[in-house]
Amino acid sequence: MPRAPTYTDGMLREAVAASASWRATLRHLGLAGTSSSAIRSARRRADALGLDYSHFRGQRRWTREELEAVVASAQSWAEVVGGLGLSPTAGLSIVKGHARRLGLDCTHLEGKESTAAHPMPNRVDVALLRRAGPMMAAAWFTMTGCDVAWPLEPCPFDLLVRWRARTYRVQVKTTTLRIDSSWVIRLTRHHQGEAPYDVDEIDWFFLIDGDQNYYLVPVSVVGGRFLIHLAAYQQFRVRPEPMTASD
Repeated sequence: MPRAPTYTDGMLREAVAASASWRATLRHLGLAGTSSSAIRSARRRADALGLDYSHFRGQRRWTREELEAVVASAQSWAEVVGGLGLSPTAGLSIVKGHARRLGLDCTHLEGKESTAAHPMPNRVDVALLRRAGPMMAAAWFTMTGCDVAWPLEPCPFDLLVRWRARTYRVQVKTTTLRIDSSWVIRLTRHHQGEAPYDVDEIDWFFLIDGDQNYYLVPVSVVGGRFLIHLAAYQQFRVRPEPMTASD
């Protein structure tokens, strides 16, 4: 059975009025301020007595009334956080959580953050091409009507592409190296000492150069090669953009 509190209603009323948190209330009553069960018991009793503890701050630097006033006058969450003197990063989630628990109307704050303060990227960084390559290839195959699957690692190919009841193994390679008028791309397995791919392990190379041109090259055409100049493989270029119904 739960233990009966060791304090009277009058003692609790006095402690709540004199404290700024539930832990401080327990200390005022001579109890362990870290006991979560004691806090729950005191809060239930305070609710039953109708005691007002809206002035409690805990570790916060604002009261409920101050939060309500700032939320009502602000036009964005950034203004709320700034008005309370909090960090723009950690403070936002804290304030949103408290406002939600208190049932405050925050609909006027949603979607009000300035796009200038949180700009979206508007340019492509070619240095990230290698990272994006497999996803670009998968999107292209999908938009041409193929089914695409990602194999489990380690695997000598990046994609499994199904087209007209047949499945192909596709290795994706990218390059940002240009020599004279040609993009140059390595067709080697980096984790195996720059060894070329076995022609029995893959079916196609999907190549992407620094201008984001795509090439779909059968492994039989470049099998055993370590490096190729893409200027010599223009017949294998494919459309980088999706086909339309009129194509």
